[in-house]
Amino acid sequence: MTRQAVDYHAIYEDDWRHSLAAGTEQRGNLQACLDFIETVDLISQGNHVLEIGCGIGTVTNHLTQKGFSVIGTDISEAAIEYGRGKYPNARLEAHPAENLPWPSESFDVVLSFDLFEHIPDTDRHLGEVRRLLRPGGLYLFQTPNKFANVIFETIAHKGLGWRIAHPSLHGPGQLRRRLIRNGFAVRFVKIDPVNEFMLNKLRKLGPCGKLARYIPWRRLPLCMQTNLFVVAQKTIETRLTTHDS
Repeated sequence: MTRQAVDYHAIYEDDWRHSLAAGTEQRGNLQACLDFIETVDLISQGNHVLEIGCGIGTVTNHLTQKGFSVIGTDISEAAIEYGRGKYPNARLEAHPAENLPWPSESFDVVLSFDLFEHIPDTDRHLGEVRRLLRPGGLYLFQTPNKFANVIFETIAHKGLGWRIAHPSLHGPGQLRRRLIRNGFAVRFVKIDPVNEFMLNKLRKLGPCGKLARYIPWRRLPLCMQTNLFVVAQKTIETRLTTHDS
């Protein structure tokens, strides 16, 4: 394991332990992610589903309760241990996102939410997702839009310290190219981000943040979306030749 990966694991594990100790379970816009899953409606009964970066397993548990066959995995042992206590019926395992233990072509659908931007080597991650998916399988995921997120995080953190844990923010064009080169057909889906979680974050921006509820988010171009919601389908061949910075 590289020094960069070791540092990332330590930062993420420490962050989860502090969050859980403070009583904070939700790390992202959970409602928007559930809205995305419901909107695309691409998970069928009988599908084998893997959620990578599941945190304490809230989405995994939600889908399990609906009768889907789902495994949730996260690099944080603290998050998985907490999740097993909170969601005893959910199958949760601790593994790094770039090196997962399941055989090739084990899953019909892979999910991840607020994960992609934290992974230093996203090509390696996408290669692992592609390995795990069956032919024609789907990677449904969300990641913050680079163009919107850089502004928010810099204001909210009063500096650039947030970049340590966000080494792989992408804009829509860059993300599309990376996915295509790694053997995926790509479709973006616009999801309205305005709910209680988002409004709480936007309050950090002061009066300007309050205007967010009045923005017609789905009418805005992809480059102005707060998050990128992606349907990526495994294709026959990869086109990966060079890294896209």
